[in-house]
Amino acid sequence: MATHELIAAPVGLQPGAYVKVAYAGRDQAATPAADLDLQKAGQGYRIALQWACPDPVKSIEGNTDVWVDAAAVLAPAAPGAPWITMGAENLPVVGALWRADREDLYRIDAEGLGSVRREAAPEGWRATSKYERGFWTVVFELDAWPSLRKQKMIALAVWRGDAQDRGGLKSVSQGWINVEV
Repeated sequence: MATHELIAAPVGLQPGAYVKVAYAGRDQAATPAADLDLQKAGQGYRIALQWACPDPVKSIEGNTDVWVDAAAVLAPAAPGAPWITMGAENLPVVGALWRADREDLYRIDAEGLGSVRREAAPEGWRATSKYERGFWTVVFELDAWPSLRKQKMIALAVWRGDAQDRGGLKSVSQGWINVEV
């Protein structure tokens, strides 16, 4: 596994005025680093992601002031797609989103801030997770991910519910991570 430093997603880039005002000055990543191990597995990929999380949030049932822990892996679906803004018009990104309160993954697609679409993950996409000794480990098994195969780049995002991470408030990789797969 290789360790990758994470940064706070810039609050100033968030869509909507409320978040920009309410979270102004939130410039430290709640999760400063994550370990990544990406390997080819048949026609797809096995991506292990691990990060420190002192107070896991596995469920938000009955609680409106807490957000669930989550993680996503993202790849550009077109050359030049920016990672920090979740793509841009005509420069889409695609990825997989794991949430601690769900068994199934979401497939996510976006073409810029505020445009994320979630849908059921394709067959052959799954994740297993465990929380142990202050760390989350999530293993994504993604069969046939053409965007990663073609672009050979990945980005990471981690949400810590106890730090009120949600939506665009998250820790992200510092850019696209080049991978040889």
